[in-house]
Amino acid sequence: MNGYFKTVLFIVLLIPLASQAQDAKTLGYYLETATVNSPVLHDYQNQRDAVRIDSLKFRADYGVKVNGQGDALYAPVFRGWGYDAAISNGQSVDLLIRASRDFLSRKNKDTRLAGYSLSIDQLQNQSSITRLTLERAITEQYIITYGSQRQYEVVEEVLRLLNEEDIILKKLTQNAVFKQTDYLSFKVTLQQNLLSLQQHKTDWRNDYAVLNYLSGVVDTSLQKLAPPDIPDTVPQGFEESIYAESYRTDSLKLDNEARVIHYDYRPKISAFADGGYSSSLTTTPYKNFGTSAGVAVTLPIYDGHKRNLSLRQNQLSMETRATYNAFAKKQYQQQLQQLTAQIQQYRQLTVTATEQMKYAQTLIEANMKQLPTGDVRVADFILSISNYINLKSGLVQYETTLYNLYNHLHHLILQ
Repeated sequence: MNGYFKTVLFIVLLIPLASQAQDAKTLGYYLETATVNSPVLHDYQNQRDAVRIDSLKFRADYGVKVNGQGDALYAPVFRGWGYDAAISNGQSVDLLIRASRDFLSRKNKDTRLAGYSLSIDQLQNQSSITRLTLERAITEQYIITYGSQRQYEVVEEVLRLLNEEDIILKKLTQNAVFKQTDYLSFKVTLQQNLLSLQQHKTDWRNDYAVLNYLSGVVDTSLQKLAPPDIPDTVPQGFEESIYAESYRTDSLKLDNEARVIHYDYRPKISAFADGGYSSSLTTTPYKNFGTSAGVAVTLPIYDGHKRNLSLRQNQLSMETRATYNAFAKKQYQQQLQQLTAQIQQYRQLTVTATEQMKYAQTLIEANMKQLPTGDVRVADFILSISNYINLKSGLVQYETTLYNLYNHLHHLILQ
């Protein structure tokens, strides 16, 4: 009989692990699905593509442009009234093809093109931070759902034990080994756990629905989740983080804008050439086919100190970014130290709770051996079960908290 109960207990403890390994969804599945379904990340990708198109448009602006132009003019003079014929020629016809081009120095052009490249880098950094935020939120909900699943499994495990013992206790009560009141106390405990199981399943189902909702998954079924696969290693230092990269890119963009301001006040040169037909239709109009070419130079002289004011604005932005960067670095280090300390504390709590679980399990095994012979009271057996539930639930909570700390550490987000 004693060997039988050992076998039952061993099988009961293994059933949750076996069922969990079958058809369990993983954290990676939800992270990948959420990333694919995220409209914000799609928006950032489209914005980057739009900036690339802007850079191509800029290149086109400083390439050769060819336009066709056609004009016909008639300025009548009635009884001496009308436009001066020396100005209007009375009538004219122009049919021209014009080619023109604005010229920039190589450094000027490269600086402006670098601005587009840096804008793309900024959008990429923003996208990375958004992805980090999304992954942290999905992982957090996954952990909550997995914790609800584990709490359900704890009660489910205990109910299997109680149902096995119910058959035995009922026979022992009929044989007057135990009092009827003892058996009723046992049944009350069993019914309480049945109610608790329903409540935990409801919590699990609701948390699972929220996880699907956040990830963009359309699925009404309830499936087991695998343990969260979250790295517990300390992330890279601040200088290697996405935040430092974001500040560096912003600084380069501001520096590039300052250089563009200087280039805006350099002389601008453009050239044009045209060919076609242009005639006043007065004399030998059939000979008025020809060509022309020209060069235009624009030299800024005075703009009311706008250049200096723009450069001052740019300098203020750079000082602001430097202040934010220094503050973010302190925040990053503080959060890193705080999370590391908390992880150490909860690891120790988990170790302690696991050791206590071994004693609680041993006590249940001992009570199960003595229960059929009447050498242990039903109340003591119920108490050992309650202690086991409390310890196991506490252990699940510690593990859930530890998973959350790993999540916050791995996805360290500055508020």
